[in-house]
Amino acid sequence: MKIHIWSIIRYLFIFILIVFFVLIFKQNYLVFLLFPYVILPAVAIPAFIVNVKKLEITGGAVVPDIEKGGNILYYVEYSNPTYYPFLKCIINFSIDNLFFKTDKDTVLNINCMPKKKDRVNISIRTSKTGMVSFEGKSIQITGFMGMVSVREPLNFSVQVAVLPEKKSKVPVQELPYSEGYDEYTEPDMKGSLSSDIKEIREYRPGDRLARIHWKISAKIDDLAVKEMERTSVMSLVIVPELEKSMIDDTVSMTDAVCRELTDRGERFEVCLYNKTDCSFEYYIIDDEDSLKNCYRDMYLLPLYDTAGEAKEAYYSSSQKSAFLISVAGDKVTMYEDGLEVVMDD
Repeated sequence: MKIHIWSIIRYLFIFILIVFFVLIFKQNYLVFLLFPYVILPAVAIPAFIVNVKKLEITGGAVVPDIEKGGNILYYVEYSNPTYYPFLKCIINFSIDNLFFKTDKDTVLNINCMPKKKDRVNISIRTSKTGMVSFEGKSIQITGFMGMVSVREPLNFSVQVAVLPEKKSKVPVQELPYSEGYDEYTEPDMKGSLSSDIKEIREYRPGDRLARIHWKISAKIDDLAVKEMERTSVMSLVIVPELEKSMIDDTVSMTDAVCRELTDRGERFEVCLYNKTDCSFEYYIIDDEDSLKNCYRDMYLLPLYDTAGEAKEAYYSSSQKSAFLISVAGDKVTMYEDGLEVVMDD
């Protein structure tokens, strides 16, 4: 608890002024003001010290994610279960995009009225993708006539993912599979398959001849096809470059590429490179939720300054995939076994 000397001096000056008027100008009715003026601090300050411990301050957000360009609506909520009015509360907080941190704090003044639970909204307009973090740092609560104040830490932290705007379709090279690539490759290119047979099914137009089970087909006098088990290894991996100077464009282009491949029916993964421990995390993208989860984790990764660092680290490690799509800013490049694939005109 902090005692404000100047506020006490000001209070005493007013007390002396009242006494002066009583004695010099014979204003006897002012005597009735002296008694409550003396008693009030003796009652109000202990009441403040007891009740301030019951005040609760929390923070939150209306939605967990929002598209770039929209407004994030954060809020500070207070709960004052006491009869004591806290009329001067200064909240110290920060709102930062983790990709573009400024480390600047902001203050908010609120009044916490007695026996009330209420909230104050804070609207932030987004201009870049990333994780926008709203963190409460501290609150300073000033008591009766500013004589005493208490500073308490605030520990709430709320994060909202700013998702990229949906772009129009982008040109992504078709995977260069050739006819008869191998007998374990799906014609619709939905990922790598193992050599284990999952089931035998009837032939459908478009199935490769290499997948036909000739012995069973001869027995049932109809074409039967081998359905193979899928492996956990994907034949197509997208590696976004988390280069600091172009991270916003990289996220937007990664989103466009993922949506293009999903619309085609491709089965693929996004591989995120963590510069700190040189590790890789894989995310199978098959719906909107899986894409959002990928972004939320991407936004928490450290950025770097070296161009092409994630791709180089990928090929230098034991991580191997037949096809890799590198996304760096607005540039999309496909590689097959480490060699760049020239895009068709």
